[in-house]
Amino acid sequence: GGAEDGDGNSHRRGGDAAAAIARVLARVDPRTAMDTIAAEVDRLGPLGPAYFSAVYVAAEVLALPAVPLTASAGYLFGAVEGTAVVLFSATIAAGVSFLIGRSLLRKWVEDIAGESEQFQAIDRAVAAEGFKIILLLRLSPIFPFALSNYFYGLTAVEFGPYLLATLLGFAPGTFLYVYSGEVASVAAGAGARARDR
Repeated sequence: GGAEDGDGNSHRRGGDAAAAIARVLARVDPRTAMDTIAAEVDRLGPLGPAYFSAVYVAAEVLALPAVPLTASAGYLFGAVEGTAVVLFSATIAAGVSFLIGRSLLRKWVEDIAGESEQFQAIDRAVAAEGFKIILLLRLSPIFPFALSNYFYGLTAVEFGPYLLATLLGFAPGTFLYVYSGEVASVAAGAGARARDR
């Protein structure tokens, strides 16, 4: 009974913490947040990419939608540097979430994954061919990126192959999102110049 009570209390505290974080984040205006991040990146100059990376990692670990951040990397840094910053950040976040899912939040993630037939099928496939399956899932994601990192922590895949598969599989989509941000930046600049004439 005592061990189960401890697990139950830990599970409840994890759920309570997640609910509290969700309530705080619900009050955040995404546009204001993005403007603040862009201004801080600009203010920090050469340290801007490190700041952006820290924000990106935190957003992914908290399972917040990262598509706006990914696209903004193109606007802030250009396609090549932006892709590098996002790939680095997303891979670090994937590793952190994977390790949290494998350790601190294991019980909570197991409870959620246990109810998913889709996850059970993925788990069996990953057990057979970890790197290849993770790579394919990253190229054509079935689960949202941030949440899947926690679930993959439950699988038999080793940490190194998981990170490499994540980096390689995430690269094409990342480049497309970042490039779209750069194109939007160029288009906005051209529109502003046309209005100034």
